[in-house]
Amino acid sequence: MARGDTKIVINSQTYERKANASNILVGVRKHSETEDSQTAEVVLDNSDKRFTDLNLRGLTAVISYDYGSGYEATPTLTVMTQDDITSGGNYQTVLNLVGLPDLLETDKASKDYIHNLTDTKTVKDLLTEVLTGTAVASTVTEDQLTEDSTFDLYEGSIIIVGQTLNIPNRTVSSLQFKLKKTGSPTGDIFFFMRATDYSFTEIKKLGDASTLDGTETFYEATFDTPRLVDDNVHIYVEYSDGDASNFISVSYNSTAIKEGEYLGLRYASGEWNLYSDLDCAYKYSYSEAGVDVFTHTTSYTAVFDSESSLMDTYQPRDSFQITEGESRLEIVNRLLDYVADLKRFESDNQPHFFTTPGSGNSYTSDKGEFYTHSNRKALVVPNKQVVKSFDDADGFEGSATSAASFALTPITGAPIRAYLTSNAQGDSVAAAVIATLEVNSQIGSDSVYMINYEQIWNYVTVTNNWNGSTTTGNIAYINRVSMAGSFQQFFSFGRQAKQGIAGMPPKREVKTEEFILDETLLKWGMIKNLFVIIDENTDDIYERLNILFQLFEALGVKVDANNQDLSDNVDALLDEKVETLKLFIAGVVERWHITREAIAPVVITIPGS
Repeated sequence: MARGDTKIVINSQTYERKANASNILVGVRKHSETEDSQTAEVVLDNSDKRFTDLNLRGLTAVISYDYGSGYEATPTLTVMTQDDITSGGNYQTVLNLVGLPDLLETDKASKDYIHNLTDTKTVKDLLTEVLTGTAVASTVTEDQLTEDSTFDLYEGSIIIVGQTLNIPNRTVSSLQFKLKKTGSPTGDIFFFMRATDYSFTEIKKLGDASTLDGTETFYEATFDTPRLVDDNVHIYVEYSDGDASNFISVSYNSTAIKEGEYLGLRYASGEWNLYSDLDCAYKYSYSEAGVDVFTHTTSYTAVFDSESSLMDTYQPRDSFQITEGESRLEIVNRLLDYVADLKRFESDNQPHFFTTPGSGNSYTSDKGEFYTHSNRKALVVPNKQVVKSFDDADGFEGSATSAASFALTPITGAPIRAYLTSNAQGDSVAAAVIATLEVNSQIGSDSVYMINYEQIWNYVTVTNNWNGSTTTGNIAYINRVSMAGSFQQFFSFGRQAKQGIAGMPPKREVKTEEFILDETLLKWGMIKNLFVIIDENTDDIYERLNILFQLFEALGVKVDANNQDLSDNVDALLDEKVETLKLFIAGVVERWHITREAIAPVVITIPGS
């Protein structure tokens, strides 16, 4: 093995590409990764027709590169398409492969899901559940908490107080009522749930009245066996001991709160009174199935390499919802919006979560040693975030800023609503939002020799001694090429934008009109869409220079200097470009008089935001 060697293992069969050898693996034309996608385009020599009768679709494959000290495996991919191509006397098979995040994008929710307001699952719990595809049941609560009065229960007076309500297809495990004692009452207290048609009754003794507190407190009685209920029921407290000096009290509200429900009470004489304008304070607990919308999908294990403070403490409650047809990848990303943690899919074929790395590899060069280098200075926008509680009554609120950008140009984002338990948690959620914006701030890109195995979100430092610039950041996009004498990687910082933001166009993938294989002559029809896309989708000169430099210089193609159609079309387009880009391409066009043997990529990724 030697630096620059490359191999792909497909279903346990290894194909290698080594210098000065006859190789089945022609090369890796493109191997790109973001946090949400992993794709590769691999070219195999099919001159002996070994792949013609093989169906490689659906097989798993691992691409490995030798960076100088042996092969490093990249994340597992799946073969999606296989093209057997004949062109100019060459017989090649081109494979297009995708990774785990792309497969997660194809996993769609089978139905709607609304997380319960009282469910205490954290972001970590929900990520684990979504990725395993196994629903985890949890106990949640329905309640009526508003109260301003009490009914007193004792022998000879009121002995039963409670609520009549509908429970829709829920497995009820416990009841709670808000009680207190006055004096020194003794005797058993019972909680019961009974169908209004008397088809069933569940009774549980709470305990002796003497154990109650002197202030109003919710007390819970858990049934021996949970009961599936899909009916109108009475839930009541019963106490028939004590006297006018030693009694228990049950809390209620003097105006109606719950539509369709009502309070009922019974006297020792047997008389029942029903009040549609009163509601008892209560809670009942029941079991929910959990996130059961991805049970048909492949199970993956969420690996938490490190965690932010919110990962295993923040509870999204009913702000977390899933709509039928949404992808599993979308849901994972939505859960990460609550915290500052990052994700990537690694060579163990599992999703990994971790806090933002702050150290890593360094790249330093003098003039000419980088293929390309750009350094962007950008504001974090917005650079102040305010987070408010969903419940205005509790008044919890927090905020955070990106200090450097805020000092230059203060820009405050729209307030975010969240379930907060304190002002401090509000500060933490706001800080998580700002941290995500900071790591995704656009700060440049580089194309370098492959001397280190880099992954998404790795922290790197790039120093260009020629112009004195230094770029540091976390890799959000990486593309590797191992083909036709090229062994290089391009990476850019900041997350790929899914939609255009003012002044920051999104990255795009641009497909040429036909496959370009070894010995193919470059024609205008193969590249004209590149110029259209670049012109329409970016104003950033560095993006234009990077993509054109990679196409014409780093990868190269054979060019017929007498191809007038090609020259005329490029010259015409140059007149419409900015002057710097015009001069740049003019230099490249001048070098077209030299014929070079190489391969141009079928898919070019335009880095940007």
